[in-house]
Amino acid sequence: MHRTCRITGQQFIVTDDELAFLDRVSPVIGGKKLSIPPPTLCPECRMQRRLAFRNERHLYHRKCDLTGKQIISMYPPDAPYKVYDQE
Repeated sequence: MHRTCRITGQQFIVTDDELAFLDRVSPVIGGKKLSIPPPTLCPECRMQRRLAFRNERHLYHRKCDLTGKQIISMYPPDAPYKVYDQE
């Protein structure tokens, strides 16, 4: 399916796999399946929108939960998440 991005106006393709995924994750409420519509933004704009909510401004020193090596993370040391060194 060929679509045009609402923001940039560039053409992009929505694959059958993406449509199947949207169908698979569509919620069922009251016995009725509510379909999720195909994307209206190109993959780059969707990625930019997702990354806009990431915490890139506050970085913390903490230890890798696997090796104990000192690393820089976007999660503070007292966060309940396990954080691993990229390597």
